[in-house]
Parts: sequence; structure tokens; C-alpha cells
Amino acid sequence: MVEISVRRLNHIVALAEEGSFARAAERVHLSQPALSRSVQAIEEELGLRLFDRATRGVAVTQAGKLIIERARRVLFEAGCLVRDVELLKTHEAGEVRIGLGPYPAALLLPDLLTAFATGYPNVQMKAELNHAHVMIDMLLKEQLDFLVLDRRVLPDNASLSVRRLPRHNGNWFARPGHPLMQRGPVPSSALRDYPIVTVPLPQYMRSAVHRLLKIRSHERIPIQLECNDVRVLKGYVETSDAVLFATASVTRRELEAKTLAAVPLTDAPRTGLEFALVSLAERTLSPAGEVALALTERMLDEANVDA
Repeated sequence: MVEISVRRLNHIVALAEEGSFARAAERVHLSQPALSRSVQAIEEELGLRLFDRATRGVAVTQAGKLIIERARRVLFEAGCLVRDVELLKTHEAGEVRIGLGPYPAALLLPDLLTAFATGYPNVQMKAELNHAHVMIDMLLKEQLDFLVLDRRVLPDNASLSVRRLPRHNGNWFARPGHPLMQRGPVPSSALRDYPIVTVPLPQYMRSAVHRLLKIRSHERIPIQLECNDVRVLKGYVETSDAVLFATASVTRRELEAKTLAAVPLTDAPRTGLEFALVSLAERTLSPAGEVALALTERMLDEANVDA
């Protein structure tokens, strides 16, 4: 198998363009005998004469013209590769693909995309919002760089690297004029008298809701609306008698605007979401991916408020 280095390809291109061993040697910073040996070695490896030597200089053979043209393409691509590597090192090129659960998406989007695009306009960011099991499978297939999910939905898989983040405390929320708000503190079981809106519930959350509302395991939770977009759920609760479980961080703007309020409960256990950054254990993120992960962690930490 013939193996020709990029350095030697540069030698034959220089010789073809300069038409002289002396000028080509000066161009590639070699002595004339060293360049001659390099060109001769390529010809021997290929089994082809690339140049006709004469006292007045060198001429490219027909076979040489084909090889020289291909060599120019290879050198161009090699130069592009070096440039792209440098751009990746400085976070000025590439792509970052992240997967977000519904609550992290509500916390981070579009602010994360805006902040990243402002700092790294030439790096493309793709955000995947989907069911946890779908995004975990995408991560394992290396179709995503990292995930932001509640750690309790994660399977026990040694291929996953999990970085736990501070807990985001949760509560049940309704519009300020909701009937529950007029009664003072109420038991958690009172929530089941009203429609519940929610993101698709993983098993651990479904079990927690059954216990909280004192609903038997075989009975149906009174869910009126299920949606992966927390913003849609919040908008629905603001204009209806539905109630929603969420974190204070997710509802901060609505609480400040007084369009939502925490339902006062007499017996609510301490609840919340335990976010984690999830990546592949044996894969190194790109420099841009590391930046995006650090930015994600910082934004989640800054968004965290007490319920």
C-alpha cells in the first residue's frame, strides 16, 4: 500500500509550480539534494515518473499532471482541516447538540440559545425536546452531546456520566383567584377536586402524585391536560381552575407578575426536581460543548430560587 505524506505532496506541488529544483527547494525550506531525494522517493513508491529532468529545468509528465492536481486538492483539504481544528479550539466553529427535559427547557430556553449564540456566533446549537428515554437513546448513539434531565429518570448505565446539580424546590401553583386560594391552607388531597395539568409523568412522579393526593395506585390521576411545553401549561393554569406542579424557578416570572401563586397546603411534603447534566462517560466533549455545558450549569444555578 502506497503511503504518501502531506509534506511530500507539498514537495511535488512546489516543484511543478516552480519548474526548478533550486526554486522549489528554497520554497519548501530544503536543500536541493534533499528535495530531489523526496521527489524520487514518491516516484518510486508510485512506480510512475512525475517529472522529466533536463538541464534547463523540469517538466511535469502526463501522469504527473494527474497526481499534481490530486495533490493540490489534498493539500487544500489538509489546510482546511488544520484551520477547522484551530477554530474548534477557540470555540469558533462546530456544533453542539443538547437534549432538554420539559422543566429545564422552560428554565433555559430561549435564554441559553441567545447567550451561546452571542458569545459563539459561528457554532451551531441544536436543542432536542423529547421524552427522556428517547433522548437517552440519542445520547448513547452519540446523536446528542449532553442532556439536562431529572436524574431520577436515568437508567443505571455505566456508559452515562451524571453530574448532579442543586435541587430546585417545587410546589403546586394556581391562579391567585382560584377557589383553593380562598380557603386558606388546605390538605393536599383537596387538589384532586380540580383539574391537573402536567408534563408527561415519569413513574417516580406518578407514584408521588398518587401518594400526595391520596389516590389509590389503580385509580386514575385527574389529569386534564398533558404537554411537554411548560409554558403552555402555565398559560392554561393562569386562565382556568387547573393546578400545576412546578418549581419556583420555573414559575418565577409568573409569581412576580402575580398571575400564578403557590397553593397553601397543610401537609405538603418537601418536593422538587433533581436536575443533572448527563454525558457519555468515555467521550470527551468538544471545546464548544464544554462551554455550553458550563453555561447551562451556571444558568440553572442562577435560576434556582426557594419555593
